[in-house]
Amino acid sequence: MPSRIRSFTVKGFRAYGSSPQTLNLPSGLAVVWGPNSKGKSSLAEALEFLFTGQIVRRELLASSVDQFADALRNAHLPPDGDVFVSARIEAADGTEHDLTRALLSDYTKQHACTSRLELDGVPATDDDLGRFGFTFREPPLRAPVLTQDTLSYIFSARPTDRATYFKTLLEVADLDVLRNDIAGLARELTPPEDAFLGRLRACSAVPALAPVLGPLDTGVVDTPMLAALLAQGAGALVDEAGEPVPDTLPARTSILERILADRRTRTFPVDWFDREDFPGWAEPQPATWAALDTYLGERGKVDEETRKLTELFAKALELPAVADISEPVDCPLCESELALTQGRVDAIRAQLRDTEQFKVAERAARGALGRLSALVNAVSASVQAAVPRYLRTSRAERRGAGFTVFRIREVLEERAPPLVGPWLATVQPLLRARADLDEAVGTASALVARQIASMDADLDPSVLHEALAALAARHSRLAEAMEANRRAAQPLVAALTDVIDVRADTVGWQDFLALCEDLPGLHRALVERAAHATVAGELDAALRQIDRAKERVLDDKFSEYSGLVEEWWERLRPDEPTFFASVGPRSRTRRTIDFRAGLAADGDRSGSIVRDVIAVFSQSQLHCLGLSLFLARVQHEGLGFVVLDDPILASDDDYRVHFNTAVLQALHDLGVQALVLTQDHASWKELENRYRARQISIAQLFVEDPREGTVIENTSDTLVAKITRAKSLANGGHPDSRKECGLLLREAGERFCKELLVADDVSNGNPTASLTDYDGKTLEQLLPRVSALLDRDPSHPGRFQVFKTAVNRACHDNTPPSTSDMRHAWGEMNYFQRAYLPR
Repeated sequence: MPSRIRSFTVKGFRAYGSSPQTLNLPSGLAVVWGPNSKGKSSLAEALEFLFTGQIVRRELLASSVDQFADALRNAHLPPDGDVFVSARIEAADGTEHDLTRALLSDYTKQHACTSRLELDGVPATDDDLGRFGFTFREPPLRAPVLTQDTLSYIFSARPTDRATYFKTLLEVADLDVLRNDIAGLARELTPPEDAFLGRLRACSAVPALAPVLGPLDTGVVDTPMLAALLAQGAGALVDEAGEPVPDTLPARTSILERILADRRTRTFPVDWFDREDFPGWAEPQPATWAALDTYLGERGKVDEETRKLTELFAKALELPAVADISEPVDCPLCESELALTQGRVDAIRAQLRDTEQFKVAERAARGALGRLSALVNAVSASVQAAVPRYLRTSRAERRGAGFTVFRIREVLEERAPPLVGPWLATVQPLLRARADLDEAVGTASALVARQIASMDADLDPSVLHEALAALAARHSRLAEAMEANRRAAQPLVAALTDVIDVRADTVGWQDFLALCEDLPGLHRALVERAAHATVAGELDAALRQIDRAKERVLDDKFSEYSGLVEEWWERLRPDEPTFFASVGPRSRTRRTIDFRAGLAADGDRSGSIVRDVIAVFSQSQLHCLGLSLFLARVQHEGLGFVVLDDPILASDDDYRVHFNTAVLQALHDLGVQALVLTQDHASWKELENRYRARQISIAQLFVEDPREGTVIENTSDTLVAKITRAKSLANGGHPDSRKECGLLLREAGERFCKELLVADDVSNGNPTASLTDYDGKTLEQLLPRVSALLDRDPSHPGRFQVFKTAVNRACHDNTPPSTSDMRHAWGEMNYFQRAYLPR
């Protein structure tokens, strides 16, 4: 058995106030009656909120979302009153669980509401509902709750939304997701912008190379074949230049480089823009500074006189008499008698040990100063190589080579102004930055040299720190100036090269030589290009296959779904000449879903004419079609419950009977728990009578005090409802209340008699017996037949007669009955109901 909702409680939500209201749902069918504006739609939306955390009305009806600000919380609820919706759910395994959603924040003018979902008191997510078989689709129609607002959604939705709804419903949305993912991959799979491929395209435009490199335009060859093709191309260029063609590719490219350089130089020495990369600043290692600090520390331990006598003391300690001293001896240095004692020898040895550590520190310090000197010299050497060649030469040399601004402008002609100006603007800052760095290099170099020369007395690491910091700062400024100059020169050099190569008839040669220098790189680029083309082709083929598959799947699924819709349509409106024909995508479109109607001239519907339903169906027919679509969805998705808020128009009495019989019977046969909300009292009564044998749940909604909100009265039948309402009236002090109580109890007595008689008829072999068989019968007419059935105690017929007499005093213009009489009459009716008609 699928999961069932056994009860449903709502507090503070929309029409419902501060007192929790519970709707009992013990069976698979429930019907709730309530006049307009008494809380039916709020009840349906409460169920929707429980399962989705939203209400669809906000998305479908509001022209702007701010219209639904503060829409969920009851307007009369105290500020501290909580708002929640909960349900008692019986799972398929028979266990029961409590599902609760509490409103945390209401809709605002800009934001959606927020809520907290709990399952058995533990925080839960929407995914946890899947354990009960509750599956919900994409918004807006997520939950199986059909209201008047949502019934016509499919016909009013935009084409895109309608298509999305059906693709999700028919479980083909995943194909769309897959297609979109693959299409996204295809868009992201842009052709590789590889420098090798760009050079290859440039080479292919050279007449002498085009025939040779043709096989590489789209294909891939192995490395030996690639080398052979490039060698053939190089030979063609050399031969075209009128020189002998060597046998090997390196020899041929060497000749091409010489020819290219010669031809370019005759036009303009563009290679004077060449430069080496400027290396970054090499910060001295911490160990360098640590060595200097250690040296200063060790130097402080040994005085200058001791450092001078160190070698003499070391020689003295090597003498046998001193090395093996056990008693005072004559000093071998000053010849003083017995001046050298064991203690003095030990003191000399200690001084030598300190001096040895000092020497180690001294050697390390000299090495550190040497590294600093090498660093400064390396900066000076790197600057020379990184400066463009035209700045490493004199003005006379530049003029002699033809490298002048005038010549550059002459070569570029009208292209010169936007290129030459920005480049010239970077030259002077580069020269100043270089001069500043040279000055800092000289200062630092001289300082390091002085520190090395006078290390014993004048070593000061802090001075070195400052000098190297200043050098680093100027090195950074020069690097910025060089980069600015390089960026400005780059388009200028490219333009010059283009013009020069055209004039020298060497267009594409430089690109060709670059390819010849890196055969593995060119081969890798060709392989990657081929791989890209293969993947792109596979993705394109996959998209075509998915489109074809999706069309077939959609056709099949729409055909199946159309069949379900047709079944529900025929249950609602059987044998009509105008009927639902099909629903499906319009031919050669992806986003348009058409609903088709059939127009039949004959009863067998042969030769029917097909038209769009919007043009043919009346409002009543569209309403029934919307209901059929919704119920087909419930059946298609195997949903366990459905909520129908006024599913039949008030004017559709002709089709109400079909809904009450065929539709609800079909839902019952499918195992779908159905909750029907209706404003039609006659339908409520009819459903109660028709499905009494199936223990239909009956309830009604009413509002006594707007501040208290809607009240749910679970009646199971109208008898209990009448008895329940009469109880409060029986205690009323006003005479009119007692008269009203008497009238209500009289109606309850008549209902009691009718139900007792129907039960007797059924037990006597009349299964079709119904309350309607006794319509119009009064208590006086019913009592004679019922008296014989009040057989559980001999006093019961008489007690019921006394009851009748008491309630009759409330009729017409009789004196109002007393409070005690009404209390006693209520007790009697309550007793008889429990004794003879237990629920």
